[in-house]
Amino acid sequence: MAGSSAAADQKQAGRAPPPPDWTLDAALAWLNSKVNFERTPDRSEAARALKLERMTALANALGNPQLTVPAIHVAGSKGKGSITKMAASMLTAAGRRTGAFTSPHLVAPNERVAVDREPIGDGDFARSLWNVSQAETRLPASVTERFGTPTYFEAITAAAFDHFADAGCGTAVYEVGLGGRLDSTNILKPAVCVLGSIELEHTEILGDTLEAIAAEKAGILKPGVPAISVPQPPNVLRVFRESASRVGAPLAVLGEDIEFSYEMEGRRAVIRINTGDRILTDVRCPFPGAHQAANTAAAIAACTVLLDDELRERTIREGLAQTPSDGRMEVVHTQPTTIVDGAHTPISVRAALDALPHDQCPLVTIFSCASDKAAAGMLAHIATRAGLTIFTEAGPRATSAAQLDSMYRELGGISRVARDPKDALDAAREHADGKGTILACGSFMLAGAIKQVATDEV
Repeated sequence: MAGSSAAADQKQAGRAPPPPDWTLDAALAWLNSKVNFERTPDRSEAARALKLERMTALANALGNPQLTVPAIHVAGSKGKGSITKMAASMLTAAGRRTGAFTSPHLVAPNERVAVDREPIGDGDFARSLWNVSQAETRLPASVTERFGTPTYFEAITAAAFDHFADAGCGTAVYEVGLGGRLDSTNILKPAVCVLGSIELEHTEILGDTLEAIAAEKAGILKPGVPAISVPQPPNVLRVFRESASRVGAPLAVLGEDIEFSYEMEGRRAVIRINTGDRILTDVRCPFPGAHQAANTAAAIAACTVLLDDELRERTIREGLAQTPSDGRMEVVHTQPTTIVDGAHTPISVRAALDALPHDQCPLVTIFSCASDKAAAGMLAHIATRAGLTIFTEAGPRATSAAQLDSMYRELGGISRVARDPKDALDAAREHADGKGTILACGSFMLAGAIKQVATDEV
């Protein structure tokens, strides 16, 4: 776990320390008492709550620590977490103390706030949440009466702002939580922005067309701040270019403005990218799947903008190789091989299936998805590959396992239901009989639940 530096101790000296009874459990109880739209089935309520006024006021009450750390801001439907992890790891390899803010977490909320690849320590997490809780008490009544108090995600975002500044970070990389324009991270003044791939997701909140969703994601673009985009469909790219032109953000697109190509070597992509001052070849992506090629290139391009000549080729390769996998085709158990992936859209589920080793059979899939996801599209891909699919329910927003089972059987798939994720894993292991591969996908909550079970067994 990451600890505090001497600089952090000095910065904290001017603040009242937490009282003795403010333990991590107390801090998490306070955090969990807040409205958490990641776990709220009513998406219309989440749409109404998306405002920047609360977050702006909360950061002001903290002293705007986010403005003291140069940052990369990453939005997108898919791949934004991978881009964030890879960029942060390369910056760490370059000798910069680097914070990484990602969501959601798999097992513990500490995972969301990391410094130099290590999740925030329990003591530091409790202290930053204390600082945020005290800042909340200083919010103007004009804000709380009109917009309410900060949400779970806003509070943990503010804790990341606080910790990265107190830990003496020289850089930070922030993953957008939802959308972009009204996300709580969008009070940053970043040094570079990154736009990942765009898919239909969160349509009740962001809009029901790719163009509408792209416009929300492009809301992170800032005047004069360089932006990088992975390759996009023409209609999405048109929205991005129009948005960039309107705000005055120089936009470079991989494959168009930045030379980029890749080949597959086994399950991983090997990329070639021209960053402007150098051509990098044979750069190996840290995560399996062809879809990670553009994510890797985008992370390299963003770090190049931020560090320029400080970013060495050796640093790039070392940083990528040391990137934590955390729910991205992550192997959490062997015999049988058990992989968890947060894929929760049809395209990402297909990519996860394509990244699997083809010589390990049978393939058993454990699946759960939130009720607002495109379940039919995901199941159609799974039906072409899985020998057996076990439907379970992970999280309060999960679609009924029985409903998924019924949909899947109409596709001709072989399936069974185990509503508890632990029972689902037990059934998958029994069917795999010590060989083959188990893939858990459909949501990060499922990936976390299966990882927790596997971790507890070690």
